[in-house]
Amino acid sequence: MGKNSIVNERVIIENNANPKSLFATSRLERFMYNIYFFGQNIIFFIVSSFLAVYYTNVLGISATTVGSILLLARIWDAFVDPTLATVIERLNLKSGKFKPWVNLAAITVPVMTFLCFGFGNQLLHASEGARIAYAAITYLIWGTLYAAADAPAFAFSTVITPNPEERTVLLANNQITGIIGILVAVAAFPSVLKATHNNYMITVLIFSIIAFIVMSFTRFVKERVKSNKKEPAIKEILHSLLNNKYLKTIVIVNIIANGVNFTNTLAPFVATDIYKDATKVSLILGVGILPVVLVAPFVPRLIRKFGKIKLMSVALGANALLSFITFFVAYENFGLFLGISVLKAIFIAPQLVIYPMFFADSVEYDCYQNGTRFEAVIFATQTFSSKIIGAISGGLGMWIIGVAGYKAATGGHAITQTAGTLKSLWATFNLGGAVGCLIALIIFLKFYDLSEDRVKEMAVANQTKN
Repeated sequence: MGKNSIVNERVIIENNANPKSLFATSRLERFMYNIYFFGQNIIFFIVSSFLAVYYTNVLGISATTVGSILLLARIWDAFVDPTLATVIERLNLKSGKFKPWVNLAAITVPVMTFLCFGFGNQLLHASEGARIAYAAITYLIWGTLYAAADAPAFAFSTVITPNPEERTVLLANNQITGIIGILVAVAAFPSVLKATHNNYMITVLIFSIIAFIVMSFTRFVKERVKSNKKEPAIKEILHSLLNNKYLKTIVIVNIIANGVNFTNTLAPFVATDIYKDATKVSLILGVGILPVVLVAPFVPRLIRKFGKIKLMSVALGANALLSFITFFVAYENFGLFLGISVLKAIFIAPQLVIYPMFFADSVEYDCYQNGTRFEAVIFATQTFSSKIIGAISGGLGMWIIGVAGYKAATGGHAITQTAGTLKSLWATFNLGGAVGCLIALIIFLKFYDLSEDRVKEMAVANQTKN
């Protein structure tokens, strides 16, 4: 046994590594870990993109009320994540550090997703207060349970293997399988919903079963890195987070850039009310995701050539510019809208892939500055920012169109929106992300200067210290 330079702790590693590749895991085991994110992202996409539609167009809850539910619940979720991560850092269960939480989430999250969309016909006969209460309670519970499905799942990679190159492969493939999961949901969910005559309960049940099956494969993944370090004090964990300037910068940039990006929340409304075809939501969301899968394999090469800072800057700038262009020219031209969306997705793709790498760099910076390494908590800040983004984009987006006069339907009956409401919907859909990316770009260029060369120097210094 000895100190591992990556996890900064004493480890015990099972002697089953492949001598040829020096990877501790087999290709099958890596697949069983990565496929978890396929199911997880199916769930996340369905909830983030269609739950608001279900609340307004099926349960008949007003858009402003839906916005309040999403906002309050997701803010609650955002604080559950770091709390859970702190508990995990201090509590090492017999069956493993992260695996028990991930295995639990594989069951509870699909079940709770089904319940969020369940019993719509029965709820229609209940009072409005009962419908609002059911929506709020189930969504709050869903978010609490989902906390165990995200940060622990990413941090799981740190105990599957001590090999930093192998971890990079695991994390990169997580992004790819997750994106594929979103693509499958984008393509299939509206079609299945149409085939079931807009029966959300049956449709979500089908996808929840699929998610449960693929997420359950983590039961066959091993934790190989065992920690012998003492239980860290909460004060020590908080000090590590609050003094990590690069972590704080990337979290703030992410929240500003994506918090006011209302695409996922408002795409179903844009498809139905502006382009007059609910099935077009698959194209609206799909053209923004598919290029990521195509560009992702080239991202490591782009990083070597240009660096993460330049790639991030180009992505934020292109997103802002093309969103402004879309607003002015594509309101009545769906083909033009798709064309600009594809171009925008190509520029944004590297950002989506490299974003988790900024958190990995902040781990190295934390170790260099403070001599501490709290992977679970730092990955939890990634989830924290995602939840805050969901709270803002979901809650604020629905609140804005509600104030603009968007009328909720009951039982799926169509309602014609006013021209002013549709203009407000279109402006919110496009200009929110444009302004957010522009502000985020300014902050990023001002405060983030942690280059690849500096990270390498820190890694060498950390290894020397250990």
